[in-house]
Amino acid sequence: MSIGYTEDPRSGTVELTVNGRVTRDDYDSVVDRLQQFIDAHGTIRLVEVIETFEGFDPSVLLPGLKFDMKNIRHISHVAVVSDIGWIGPLSKAAGALLTTRLRTFNLAELPEARAWITGDS
Repeated sequence: MSIGYTEDPRSGTVELTVNGRVTRDDYDSVVDRLQQFIDAHGTIRLVEVIETFEGFDPSVLLPGLKFDMKNIRHISHVAVVSDIGWIGPLSKAAGALLTTRLRTFNLAELPEARAWITGDS
């Protein structure tokens, strides 16, 4: 599985970790859990750790966009954590179009990203 999923109900945060290529099975394995977490908490905060990324199955694109359109207003903060050079600028560009607060971090800054996402920074 290329997507790791961890949730913390106390802080209302979810951490997703991507390694490799995201398949439809990978996507399906986390999207229902993430939707249930959003439904239970109303508004959540998200940490996206992208260690390696080898693309995604095209069948993920449409359901992913639908999920985002439905739920982006329920995600107040996103920390994008990666050392992949193009991830940060692309994330910042997308974040400029959203009401969600978004910050980017390097992998070495993962503890700082987690502190920021929980408001402990």
